[in-house]
This record gives sequence, C-alpha cells and structure tokens, in this order.
Amino acid sequence: MKRRTLALVLAVALVAGVVLSGFAVASAQEKETYNFVIITHSATIPFWVPLVKGAQDAARAISLAEGVEINVRHMGPHLFNVEEQVSIFENAIQSGVDGIIATLPDLNAFDAPVANALARGIPVIATNTDDTSGDNPRLAYVGQRDITAGNVMGQKIVELIGTSGKIAIGLEDLGHPSLQDRLTGVKQILDQTDIQYEILHTTADLTVAVSTFESWLLANPDAKGIFSVDQTGTTAHGTVIRNLGLKGQIVSGGWDLAPATLQNIIDGYTQFTIDQTPYLQGYYPVVGLYLYLKYGIAPSDVDTGATIVDASNVHDVIALSQAGYR
Repeated sequence: MKRRTLALVLAVALVAGVVLSGFAVASAQEKETYNFVIITHSATIPFWVPLVKGAQDAARAISLAEGVEINVRHMGPHLFNVEEQVSIFENAIQSGVDGIIATLPDLNAFDAPVANALARGIPVIATNTDDTSGDNPRLAYVGQRDITAGNVMGQKIVELIGTSGKIAIGLEDLGHPSLQDRLTGVKQILDQTDIQYEILHTTADLTVAVSTFESWLLANPDAKGIFSVDQTGTTAHGTVIRNLGLKGQIVSGGWDLAPATLQNIIDGYTQFTIDQTPYLQGYYPVVGLYLYLKYGIAPSDVDTGATIVDASNVHDVIALSQAGYR
C-alpha cells in the first residue's frame, strides 16, 4: 500500500512538474481565464469528492505555474438521469465554458452534444464513464477499464468462496455502460465456474439497496455472498449483514471507497472493495484540457486502475480518503 501511495503522489507530482518546467514564467499581463465544468450522471453521492478535489488541485497547480486562472465547477442531476444530464451539458455549451469534463453513461445520448461542443471549440474529455461504442467524438477518456476491473472482482470472488455456490450481484443503474461492463467482466470469470449468480437492481437509493439485498438473502439462506459493481450497493452490504446477523457467514465485496464501506471492512462485514482512483479522474482531465487549449497538445486516454482494498491495506487507504485523495 505504501508503494501504491507513493506512486500516486509521484504521478501527481510528475504532472505538476511537467507543467512547471515545460512552460514559460507568466508575465505581469492580465491573467488568462479558463472556465471548466465537470458534469457527472449524479452530483450528490460522496464518490465525486476526490474526483472534484483532483480537478481543483490540478487547476490550482497549473494556475500557479502558468500565471493563469482556471476555474472548475461540478454539476449534474441529483441522481442518475441521462436526459437531465444531457440538458445540463447543453446548457454548459450555451453558457460559453472553455472545456467540459463529463461522464458519458449512455451509448447514444451524448454523441450530438459532444459533437456540438467540439464544433464550437469546446474540448470534451470523458471521465469515469465512457461511451464504449466508439461513435462518440470526445477527445479522450480518463478512468477505469471496466471489463478488466470486473475480471478482478470475479477472480476475487472465486478466491473467497471457491468455484461453486450461490451469490447475488447488485447493480444500481440499469443500462449504465460502465456498470454493465464491470458486470460483463465479473461474469466472464464466474461463467468458468459452477457459481450461480443472480443480478439484482438495487438502485442508487441506499434504503432500497438494503431492502433488496435483505429480501434476497432471506429467500436464499444457502447463499455464500453478496457483491455490487457500484458504490451504493457496496455500502449497503454492512447494514444488511449486520441486520441479519450473518457476519462471518456471508462474503461481501464491491466498489469504491465510501467511508461506510471502509469501516465495514475494518469491522469484518465486507471483505474487499475495488478502487478506481477518482482523484486522478479529476486531475488528468484538467491537465488535458489546459494543454489542448493553450498548446494544442491532444489529450490521451488514461487507465486509473483497479486496486483491491481489504483488511491488509484499509487503514492506509482511510488516511488518504479522509484527506480527499481516495
């Protein structure tokens, strides 16, 4: 974990160092201003905190190094809503922002808005959730490779419960491409075993997620585990297992570093979660937008990884999470 922490710090420092060493010292002239927006498919869940911090840290580092002013705002629907997110995206274009960082949680809905932005000279970088159809003209994607990350989860499930048994896998947003790709990756591994799995629509509402998992476990007393490919469902696991008195009998694993999930790992209710490093999903897009607008340097795709967090490294991760980096 210490190596992982050091690697993250060095990665951030390296990017900042390139900005500092590669650009000329700002003159005393009036500062150039860049207004960037982050538009996510929901805006209220705690997952976005490190992503927004990463974007703000990058904006601050570049502003200091270049003598410019970069402003970053975060917006999006309260909960997952593609139509509302598209409307917010289009309004951002009309407002004349300089660059857009956006999740693209639909394979068709964002093609025209992104093309419209680019036609108006507004670069768009996808973050966290990509349009994997190949038809969207966004300039780059910064985020996890979801099918590969799903493979990581599938392998961890087999490691923990063996090659047979019954489990449930929760999915909060039906049709969400990243979640579906994670699920595809999990199934690729499980389909090579005798594990029986049922897919549950748990929604982004924590109360509904808890109720859904509890009902399933009560109906399946022979189950070996509950798993989720999203943050809300993973957070629900601890409450479910605690309520039903199933600690030590049911294996739990999922996604992201919500404080409740990390505490559930410490308390023994959840065995693992997968980190996608959202801090970098905010940091690198801001760097990419600025370099593109200022110097014409095309942004590149960045894989932010799939790291297992469990009892062996959770305390180190909590320290970074509390500081807003994980």
